[in-house]
Amino acid sequence: MEQKSKIWFEHFRNVISAYNLNRQPDPFMSWFRVQDEQKYFDNEFQKVLVVLIDARFDQMTTAEKALENTKTVVLAGCLKGSVELDTLPVLIPRQYFSPESWTESFVIALPYMQALAQRIVSEQNWSARELCDLMLGEMKTPYLGVKTTRLAVRWLHELLPCLNIDMESYDIPIDRLVYRVSCRLGLLDPRKETYTGQGSEADIKLQSLVRALLPGKQWIFDEPLWSTGRKAVNGGHCFPVKPSCQGCIFEEICPKRYLDFDPATVGMQMTANYNFRG
Repeated sequence: MEQKSKIWFEHFRNVISAYNLNRQPDPFMSWFRVQDEQKYFDNEFQKVLVVLIDARFDQMTTAEKALENTKTVVLAGCLKGSVELDTLPVLIPRQYFSPESWTESFVIALPYMQALAQRIVSEQNWSARELCDLMLGEMKTPYLGVKTTRLAVRWLHELLPCLNIDMESYDIPIDRLVYRVSCRLGLLDPRKETYTGQGSEADIKLQSLVRALLPGKQWIFDEPLWSTGRKAVNGGHCFPVKPSCQGCIFEEICPKRYLDFDPATVGMQMTANYNFRG
């Protein structure tokens, strides 16, 4: 890597690290820590289960709405056993679902998440890749996709020290916001490096770059990017068209590529299961 590139990537890594030192915690993480301090959870199984539940809710909606759903189902007793559809309040729907159908889908998915939580706590040592493979393969939960699975693994790593999760093999979640900001920063070319899921050109390149840039700490990479790509009302800057660069955390180092169109509309070809962060 030529010297100029090395200097740029060092600045880029510093921006990522500074963001994570000063970031506002995710609403779910803050809520979880308060409940944990107050001894709300009876055991490690319940802690793992509530992480899986909130990660599943946190798709095509906001983190705040996902947390409201999590609180609703926890109060309904889902951490202690099954819940009946007619006793569960109607949940806040994600995009493309009605409130009733999203509520029904949770009731269907709960036994899968309970079995998965039991399996996770049955072993103390995991690698991030083993956990993801388990959650996306043998013990797949309905509507717990690639991105939400990776989010759950990150939260399990951060929130449950009882689980020894080796994050060296962790793959970052990629959504439209992460992809767009990556393109504007010059990390990806939307016309050549398309994202169609795991193993696609953009996925391979970005995962390799993150491992080289932040070995063992890959999980801190995506939040600064997706927060930058959010709507203005949510503090974002890198909008689909005509981004507002002033005040962006990447302003001083961004080459500002592809400003006249949304790179994600060109380079991403799978959108149904991506989280919407607003």
